[in-house]
This record gives sequence, structure tokens and C-alpha cells, in this order.
Amino acid sequence: MTVHDPVNGRVAVFEVKYSKSLKAMTADCEKEVEQIDTRMYADEFEDTYDEIFCYGISFFKKRCLVKRR
Repeated sequence: MTVHDPVNGRVAVFEVKYSKSLKAMTADCEKEVEQIDTRMYADEFEDTYDEIFCYGISFFKKRCLVKRR
């Protein structure tokens, strides 16, 4: 998922995963950020936007963990 802010030249790329346990959340979050890099999701915005924010998000029950690159 991406959110565009063309007025301020920013875009945010999100990769989200439901974790199978509380302990797995940190590793899952890191995998999501890596997935943004390996699948080059942010690359398509490099020529259009000044700032690209990438977020890996993992959920477990009512808990949420967010990592930003």
C-alpha cells in the first residue's frame, strides 16, 4: 500500500503482515521492510518524490509493531 503527498513531495510505502506470535513480531517487521527493498516497491517513486518513507508493520492480536527504513 502507498500513500502519496504530491504537494510536499513525499510518499509512504507500507508492507503489513499478521504475525503468528508476539515473539515473531520483530522478525516479521524486519522481513516486511526487506521485502520493500527486494521487490523494489519504492523504486518507482524515486524520480517523482523527494522523500520516500518505507514502513514494515506486523500485527499480533491487538498489538502492532512498526519499523521504518
